[in-house]
Parts: sequence; C-alpha cells; structure tokens
Amino acid sequence: MSYLGKNLYLCIHMMTSRTYHSLNLDIASFDSSSIVYILLPHRLPEEELSSLEDLSTRFETNIVAISEMDWNNDLTPWKAPAVKEGEFGGHASQFLDRLKEDIFFNLEHSLKISKPKRYLIGLSLAGLFSVWAGVRKELFEGVGAISGSFWYDGFAEWLQNQAELKCVRFYISLGEKEKETKVKRFANIEADTMRVVEILMARGADVTFDMSEGGHNSPIIPRIEKSLESF
Repeated sequence: MSYLGKNLYLCIHMMTSRTYHSLNLDIASFDSSSIVYILLPHRLPEEELSSLEDLSTRFETNIVAISEMDWNNDLTPWKAPAVKEGEFGGHASQFLDRLKEDIFFNLEHSLKISKPKRYLIGLSLAGLFSVWAGVRKELFEGVGAISGSFWYDGFAEWLQNQAELKCVRFYISLGEKEKETKVKRFANIEADTMRVVEILMARGADVTFDMSEGGHNSPIIPRIEKSLESF
C-alpha cells in the first residue's frame, strides 16, 4: 500500500484532508461504491467543506475535492496561448494518467471500493478538462463542467471530430452574467458552451444544461449540488 493509502486507511467515514504530491485532497467518505471527484483551483474554506460533507451524506456518495494542481498546465489538453502571457502547457494527458493510476487507485483502495462508480466535476479550466477526460476515457459514469472554459483554442473543433464518447452523461452549467466579461478571450463563452452542448447531444449524450444565476465566481456549493442532482 502506498503512503497515500496508509494515511487514508484509518480515516474513512469522516472528513479528512491530506496533501499528496503537492495536491490537496479533502475527502468526505460514505459507505458506498459511488465516488465523486471535484477539481478545484484552491482548497475550499471550512464552511464549504462542511457543506461538502453534508452533500456526501445526502447523495450517499464519497466526495473528494482535489485542489492545488498546476492549473494552467495540468488541465489543458494541448498547448495554446495563455490568457495574459505565456502559454498553457497542455499536460492534461499526463495529469489524467496520474489521477487514474495513482490518486484514484489509492483512494479507492483505502476506502475499500472494489468496483467504483466514478463521477468527475470540474470548475473553469477543470470543467474543460472533465469533459475532455470523459470523452476520451471509460472512467466516469458522469461528468460535470461548472463554468467550463470552452473558449479554449480548438476545443469545440476537437470535440466535433470525436466519433465516440466514452462517457454519455454530462452536466454543464454557465452563469448568465459570464458573457458580460471585459476579457475578449471569454466574450463568446455562452456561444462556445452551447456549441459544446449541441455537439455532445448530437453524439447521443444525455446532457443537462443549466443557465444559473450570477457569474463565473458565484458560490460553488449550490452548483456542485446541481451537478450531483443531475447524476
């Protein structure tokens, strides 16, 4: 058993937090084969972690919030110009392998889940990553993208060219005010998001789309809750 497994083995059935290879893991465990991974840029504050634990109980699922990854590199599927300067690194394939072979394997072993029903939810660039990962790999029962960065260069075209979807259940949400951004790169986010929804539906996916109140940085817990309801 790995270091991660040893540290988690005695901590199931409660809210625990761990740092593992620079990643922060906040784990709300529940005696279930269902496990929801949520990718976030930063660790949630304590009151939101408490809400996450409540959601775990309500939906009878393990919930693992993963944060502090290399945001601009780990979550981008190919290189592209960054929003301000430099470029996005395009290391999503390596990060997905890391999740599958290390994080998922060890967490699920420590939680004694032999046949996991995995779900993946991501915010912003992590929402883009979640849809990309769900399309490519047979890992997830459902995928959620909250304010997904579907403005990313070439993403809609890539999705259009995918003949087969590995995951067929998606929840996609967008804040109604997100298109009001002053950042030119994000200005078409509503049209870009709707294009992604239409492509997924045309491929036969079961897609729940939600135009929610607020903008990109609206409170995250209600949006996670809606994702879980859609699954």
